[in-house]
Amino acid sequence: MQIFTSLLDPKLLAMAYLIVHSPRPMGHKNLKFILHTLRVACPSLPSLSLLVKYRLHGYYAPKMHFTRTGIPFYINPVSNTLKMCLGNPEISHNLVRYPVIPKGEFKEVFHGLHWRTDRRFFSPMSTTSCGNVFIGDLIQYQSSGSSCMGCVVQFICQEGQDAIHCRVCKLDHHPQLSAKSYVIGETLSIPVCCIEAVLDVQAQALHVLKCHEGHFVQLTENEYTSLFSPHPMKIKSMQWGGIPVVMVPITLFTDDTSGNKSKQWNKFDSWNFRLEGLSKKENGNLQNIHFICASNKVPVLDMAVPLVQEFTALENEGIIAYDAFLQRNVIVVAPILNIICDNPRGAEVCSHLGATTSKYCRICMADVTTGLHSIGCLRNKPDTLCQIARIQSARTQKEMKQLQKEFGVSAKPNPLLELFIDLHRCTPVEVLHTLLLGPYKYLFRDLMGRLTTVQRKEIQARISSFSFSGFDMKLSRNVAKYFKSFVGRDFKILAQLALFVLPPYLTPGETEVWFALSKVFKFVYCDTFLPEMVDVYKSQCLAFTHAVERNCPELRRKLKIHILLHLPDDMLQFGPASTFNTERCESYNAAIRGRNIYANRHAPSKDIATSFAIQESIRFVCSGGHYDALEKCGDELVKLYKSSEVDDFLRGEASASCEKPTYLRGAIRKVGKTKVALGSVLVRVQEIEGNISISSLMENHPQFTLLLPPMLSSFNTLVSWGKATDRNIVNVGDFAQYNDGTGSTAVGVILCCIESNSRCYVIVRHLEPLMAGTEPICNDFDCPLYSLTSILRSIPSAAIIRPVSVVHQCTSTCSLQNKDVSMTLERQVASQKTLCFSHDWSNTLYCYNVYCKSNVL
Repeated sequence: MQIFTSLLDPKLLAMAYLIVHSPRPMGHKNLKFILHTLRVACPSLPSLSLLVKYRLHGYYAPKMHFTRTGIPFYINPVSNTLKMCLGNPEISHNLVRYPVIPKGEFKEVFHGLHWRTDRRFFSPMSTTSCGNVFIGDLIQYQSSGSSCMGCVVQFICQEGQDAIHCRVCKLDHHPQLSAKSYVIGETLSIPVCCIEAVLDVQAQALHVLKCHEGHFVQLTENEYTSLFSPHPMKIKSMQWGGIPVVMVPITLFTDDTSGNKSKQWNKFDSWNFRLEGLSKKENGNLQNIHFICASNKVPVLDMAVPLVQEFTALENEGIIAYDAFLQRNVIVVAPILNIICDNPRGAEVCSHLGATTSKYCRICMADVTTGLHSIGCLRNKPDTLCQIARIQSARTQKEMKQLQKEFGVSAKPNPLLELFIDLHRCTPVEVLHTLLLGPYKYLFRDLMGRLTTVQRKEIQARISSFSFSGFDMKLSRNVAKYFKSFVGRDFKILAQLALFVLPPYLTPGETEVWFALSKVFKFVYCDTFLPEMVDVYKSQCLAFTHAVERNCPELRRKLKIHILLHLPDDMLQFGPASTFNTERCESYNAAIRGRNIYANRHAPSKDIATSFAIQESIRFVCSGGHYDALEKCGDELVKLYKSSEVDDFLRGEASASCEKPTYLRGAIRKVGKTKVALGSVLVRVQEIEGNISISSLMENHPQFTLLLPPMLSSFNTLVSWGKATDRNIVNVGDFAQYNDGTGSTAVGVILCCIESNSRCYVIVRHLEPLMAGTEPICNDFDCPLYSLTSILRSIPSAAIIRPVSVVHQCTSTCSLQNKDVSMTLERQVASQKTLCFSHDWSNTLYCYNVYCKSNVL
């Protein structure tokens, strides 16, 4: 369909098309008025009906499928979306194509053992100076100045290095053996640039042995096949002229969401996916979550029937796609790495009966009679298939129910069991529903439910006086009134401050439970994972389950308490919990819901799939995607699409460059987002030359004292050093970690910003850690103690590393008081008695909040 004319401005046409196909559609009359307004500047603008019907290059129409009962639903094929992702330079240039060996900490999913050790996720080949080299090839390579022969086992990358390495099983020629006899030696890791040639020798022509207890013995059939069988993708590549093969593992996400604003009815089941080769930061962008299908009439497992067929083909055969990074056609292989979902959906995916059965865990055979701390035999797919077969062969209904109770398995048809992955191992424990909406919700609701109204207000007062320095956001809700309406983000904030606010209202047993739970939260919400600490993490989860069993008998049958025991193993396999949490995917549900709200709802599955398909094509074309080997969108339209205004409009959320003005308590100016930029100078003083006394500074600039809280009113001297080379973001009154100028880091509280010689400095008051020899002194909750000193320092803004959470170590002198607080009611300022928590600032003892997820010691 042609909608272009020689008189039409391409930018204007692009903007009109984006408005018509916005993810937040407007009414028909509003669109007609907007287009009418645009025609004042461009009379040749196409009509609304033409813009609605026109499809960009890269658009793939959704495919219609039917259930066994004849109900239609629509799917955006994963293979089509993968083609657009590989052709999009913004995605393909950032895609990790090989497993990465970390230096120590696991930071990404491609650091996890599952990708690095499961042969089904090994990248089949690498391109070298001697051509394409595949796993299973016999090669000649250079090592220690001599040529050696070996068999390719795996291709890997090292963290921090761009070079691709090859793990080679060395074949040594033993002098006691014949000329064509070789012995399997050690497995080496060499750069692929050291490969000299791919040997055109069949492994069958060689006599390969292994050394076993000092004797040379034949390889078993399995050992021989695993080493020397040609990779299936090598045969596929040769059929297509020797094109490269790219491994792109994907993660599936399935959930249910309301099709209406009320979130009470019209439930939609959905499937989405994302590319695990992207970093977790990039996967946090909603544009990198891709829609597959949704329906309010078809159950999630029925929608999976055609998906399983496509996923099987993607793993075994792959698809041909243009790779914008390699700038040529490639074979894309996309196996499923894992499936992330909440616990009820996870049980459904694994053919498990759920948390109400006696065998209540989908990962192991734990029984409710053995306690939360007990881990049963791990489930696996072969055993589950055998158990389903036994249930289906039961002669009576009673026998069937008895077997279901014994195994905790559902006999309903489940097409996902046809996938190659073991669903019990590849549905990791996600922390949003399991931790925040599990133990934290149970414990906090139970606590608040039995407190009096006065005690609830006291907790609210304590939270209001809490320093949220180092936090992503504040606990904005009125805790005393709305604690039953808390959602995941509220419980995440509560988890980081609970041990500093709630203990006065807890029994010793409950304090033990909250303390153990906070330890679990600490490692779960850390951005990195130390594999050598996995046993420590397991012991912390086990200690929490024991504490619950001793002190909270009402929680002894809760699945979400037990299943935390499996979380450290999942983190070992898939990286930090942040790589497989569902928080951003849950946010994607709002996009699905929005597509349905603004449609006519006659065919919601088709309308939602079509809307997402159009958005995928818009992003593909406007990001410079290659819709064949040569053609792509013009640079001016790409620049227009990437502007923050267009980005915000299309995504439905603020971009990283958006600076929405807001006012915050403690801020010294109108700020962007939530904090004050250090480069924004409000207090301008005379030039600082060397060290000056703080009393002189106050005498000459009395307004300086107005910025200081009462706790920061006494100091001795001012010390200045360093050169500003960067800009950080922090707020006055925040505690911050900074470089002290000697190569070490220190902690202090921000007093203000000053300007000297057009450079920005920050005045901080230093906190000194309390030590017992070489060990830090900690409080009852393992938080290191600090003392607020009288040392005042002036440091360049570049020396600030990040804001941190430091909490006042309260004593009996810190108390609750009724104070007159000015409040604005109906544009009138009035004074009202309010319960406040007053700190005794003469107590200079503080503690470093190790449970704040941004704090790293």
